[in-house]
Amino acid sequence: MKFSVQQPVPTSDASTTRPGIGGAANPTAAPIATSGMSGLTRGGVPLWLPLPFLLTGALGAAVFGTLLPFVVPQALLAPDFPHALALVHTATLGWLTMTIMGAALQLAPVILVSPLRAARFARVQYPLYVSGVALLIAGFWTGRLPLLIAGGVLVVLAIAHYAVILGATLAHARARSTTRPLPLSAWYLAAALAYLCVVVSLGLTAALNFQFGFLGAGADRLLLAHIPAGVMGWLTCTLIGVSYTLVRLFALVHEHPDTLGRRIFVILNAGVLGLAAGFALGWLPLQALAGICLVAAVCLFAYDYQRMLKLRKRKPLDMTQRHALAAVACLVVLTPAAIGVALLGWGRPPIFVALGLVALVGWLGQSIVGYLYKIVPFLIWQARYGPLVGRQKVPLMRDLVHQRAAALSFWLINGALPAAVICALLDWVVPLQIAAVLLGMGLLLAAANVCGVVVPRTVRPVSVPTHGAPASAAS
Repeated sequence: MKFSVQQPVPTSDASTTRPGIGGAANPTAAPIATSGMSGLTRGGVPLWLPLPFLLTGALGAAVFGTLLPFVVPQALLAPDFPHALALVHTATLGWLTMTIMGAALQLAPVILVSPLRAARFARVQYPLYVSGVALLIAGFWTGRLPLLIAGGVLVVLAIAHYAVILGATLAHARARSTTRPLPLSAWYLAAALAYLCVVVSLGLTAALNFQFGFLGAGADRLLLAHIPAGVMGWLTCTLIGVSYTLVRLFALVHEHPDTLGRRIFVILNAGVLGLAAGFALGWLPLQALAGICLVAAVCLFAYDYQRMLKLRKRKPLDMTQRHALAAVACLVVLTPAAIGVALLGWGRPPIFVALGLVALVGWLGQSIVGYLYKIVPFLIWQARYGPLVGRQKVPLMRDLVHQRAAALSFWLINGALPAAVICALLDWVVPLQIAAVLLGMGLLLAAANVCGVVVPRTVRPVSVPTHGAPASAAS
């Protein structure tokens, strides 16, 4: 472990004016800190609010990785098998949504330059959501309807609670933005929040239909509309939106305009809404047009992401950026493949398994793992070591994450994922299980690395310099 005497990370006077939603550099645009990770300190969000979500989300990834080798053979036979549904919801609710909720509660004040609203009600958010997710997954796993109902009710309440907090914060920031436009990421967050409410409503409807059967043949259409609203609307819209803030923070990108990001926002949401409506109505031309919009939006985002990295001041690629690059590559492959499968009706279970792995692990999960390597160490460093700077030796922020373990987990994930996808498509059960074991090991290692950040590091008093030697020489 390397130690160094560091200067305190500034919490103010570190912002630069960034381009507004209109795209061009605008002196009245909403400011946001882009001079490194100091921007994450803005907003005054207490550590107890986001950190449990982030750590539990990492544990959700570990649970998913542990169960994957045992459940994936069943998914090859029937993706709607109870254990397969439990595994999917472990990923979507226990890993991805859990982490995004915590990150959004921390990042919303940073992005909006506005305090978190209704924060006094936030203490019940985490226990309500965690208990609901646990009951819901247990209900899927055991097939017990009372657990499904109880878990579903708690999840709906928790998400409604989250929507009130984030919605009030967005509305307050919008009311204050009469002289400057909202940041680009705020528009993505607002759209994603709306999709989350739609996804929860569709899921609740599906659960009621499971008991009462009032939808009849329309249940399949409801499920088809539920998937793009959840994967592309809620999860993808959120990740693309926060990328426009986090990449600029982490890689020190100062001169990247929002013009293309705004166009991507319009095209992406047109595609999500069109595809969900096309599936719900069973109208193939609308599905095809919406699919073209989604493919175009994803390709434009990949191009814009590459432009951001070219403009970065911090040149070395760290694990966060390596995960993000691999994730964006998975997104570019996933979107046209999934659209093609949906339009052509290639609804075989092995194809669903392959697409699910690319979506849940390759694009969404890998993006979140990379960002956790930055966000969690920063929050812990600020709370634990920030007050000690200048009085004791403190670890560097990057030293809170085990870099070799992060590199190993990166290669396990990105080596095993293509193998798992190929084995799934070829319906090779045993090789798929082997690849799933390696993939699960990568996720377990990443989760342990993130959770290990909270373990205290040993610090020692700074040596008193002699003969006029500078204090920094003591390190």
